[in-house]
Amino acid sequence: MSAFHGLAIECSGESIATCTFDENGASSPTRTRTSAHEHARHLLELVNTSLADAGVTARDLSGVAIDVGPGSFTALRVGLATARGLTQPFGTPLVGVTSFAALVEGRPAPRRLVVPLLVAGRAQLYAGFYRGSAAGPSSILRGPAVGDFEATMAATEEALALCPKGFSPWFLGPGAVRDQDALEERYPGATSGPDGDGVAAAGGPRAEELAALGARMLARGVAAPPRPLYVRAPQAVERAPARRPFEQELVLAPFVEADLEEVLPIESALFSDPWPRQFFLEELRVPQSLACVARHHGRMAGYLLAWRLEGEIHLGNLAVVAEYQRKGVGQALMHWLLDHARAGGPGRITLEVRASNFAAQELYRRFGFQAIALRRGYYQDSGEDALVMMRELGDG
Repeated sequence: MSAFHGLAIECSGESIATCTFDENGASSPTRTRTSAHEHARHLLELVNTSLADAGVTARDLSGVAIDVGPGSFTALRVGLATARGLTQPFGTPLVGVTSFAALVEGRPAPRRLVVPLLVAGRAQLYAGFYRGSAAGPSSILRGPAVGDFEATMAATEEALALCPKGFSPWFLGPGAVRDQDALEERYPGATSGPDGDGVAAAGGPRAEELAALGARMLARGVAAPPRPLYVRAPQAVERAPARRPFEQELVLAPFVEADLEEVLPIESALFSDPWPRQFFLEELRVPQSLACVARHHGRMAGYLLAWRLEGEIHLGNLAVVAEYQRKGVGQALMHWLLDHARAGGPGRITLEVRASNFAAQELYRRFGFQAIALRRGYYQDSGEDALVMMRELGDG
């Protein structure tokens, strides 16, 4: 059996870094360079140097771990393009690690809401939210946020409300260094770690942390190709977002049993815990069912299934075919649901979403949903937590 050789690439900002690592995540000395505008040239130089240090070539790599952000859009694109160029010719596994996960890696934080902060330009901050643990890695609590200081504090308060009583925030990372005085004024002691030390991870994500996380991800197997984490500001709005032009090309129709021949393969492709046929049939047959499909030029693009309870509508399933994601299909389905929900008068809509499903959370927040609770270990396939989100319907 050949030796394991991994490569970690940190390329989310001006500082770029590379190192190699073994199957346990132990890394070689890191090669670093500050490169404000020439990532494409300098990153490949660092990669080649790290590979030469380990005495291997790209063909010999067992896997590559790349920082997928958030960070500079240009830097993230250069990093991913370089990583794909190294892996695709040889079928080498490629995994993406978020900057947030790298910042909290290897930092136990019992009874703390761990909030890694990155500078997003000017007075803006990127913020991640993790439930700290005394042993083992922290777990994702909710999707990330981006905004000014007050918006970050509002998101932190929402996340704290999801934690058990007695939890306190711990801010770390470059953003915590920049805004340390303001953070300490709001939450005294919040930039000190569990051992009372100063601000952790002041220099941002490190290649060594990517290596440790990358090794664990590669050991579990690659689930999907990495994509940049482009964080948008969550906005709890009273009115739903304006309809996008693409929605005019969609035809929304009631979800009927005949649609299952198209829906079931999509369900299996999108979800690790897909609904079986019988579950769909049972839900479609109840009088309280609210269900529709979206088609684009006759092709199934997405579907939604909810049910009406006393004073409440619960959204059980919303799916968008991979090739139609981020084009407005999910938004069209949500508009349909809100239109039908309002017809029933005042009430609320609730749903569960995986804590790691940032894209879905972003969609729901744009429609005025807020996180109100956390259900630990809700998803049986992975033991992942579910974020419970809710929107009041009001009278309008």
